[in-house]
Amino acid sequence: MTVNYILTCVFVLASLGVYSKDQPVVLEWKFTGIEEGYDHLNRCKLFVDGNEIPVSKSCKQSEWGNSHLKLSRRKHQIKLVNEAFFNGKWVEHTFENGFSINAVCEFELDVAEVAKMRIEFDLNKKAVSITRFDEEGKDLSEKIAVFRGKHYPMSISWKFIHVEKGYDHRSRMVVYVDDLKYGVSPESIESSGAFYELRIPKGEHTVRIVNQSFVNGVWQDHTILNNFSVEAVYEKKVHVKKAVQVVLVIDLNNEQTVNEWR
Repeated sequence: MTVNYILTCVFVLASLGVYSKDQPVVLEWKFTGIEEGYDHLNRCKLFVDGNEIPVSKSCKQSEWGNSHLKLSRRKHQIKLVNEAFFNGKWVEHTFENGFSINAVCEFELDVAEVAKMRIEFDLNKKAVSITRFDEEGKDLSEKIAVFRGKHYPMSISWKFIHVEKGYDHRSRMVVYVDDLKYGVSPESIESSGAFYELRIPKGEHTVRIVNQSFVNGVWQDHTILNNFSVEAVYEKKVHVKKAVQVVLVIDLNNEQTVNEWR
């Protein structure tokens, strides 16, 4: 074995070691819709793959708080629990502690793609939004697909039945055409149901309708994989040559969905 060969191997291994080093990721958060006199100090507890890391520095809720992490280039499960300094002590910003929003969220972070994440807690809408950015600061939110040519109306109505008290989540439908994200419905409460209308392109297409629930501060596909009792995903290959109607009734007792395509 030659000296040059050994040196080459050492160089390759060293290069792989450098490449596999942890990557910096920034998490940022702030509150909007704050009433005058209620701009509390806040901070965040963070859990990475179930392991708690040191709590962040504190700042006013109206300011961007941040936490700088170094994580391996793979997917990680992140849980963020916001705390407010209230009545002289740190308490979790949750409904249970008398706050108007559950400032807790869980999400997947792919370090190979994402360099920064921004979490906004909207006190007016009582909603949590998450935006991902790459190393160049580009928003990684999915773009809505655009098809050319003639389009026909498609209406989707849905409702959950036998919803347990305390589990009547905010709900919405995401529509995919040929595996491309095509439309997102306005949100509603599961038991109230909703109606969504869009226009889909003429011709043969695979249409997939995915129900999502807003749980722990993030939108999650309503699937068994995500620990829901019903697989609320509906897919059909259709030849679109006229208006299409879809009616969905999600029965949480029988753990099934009655779906009708017209």
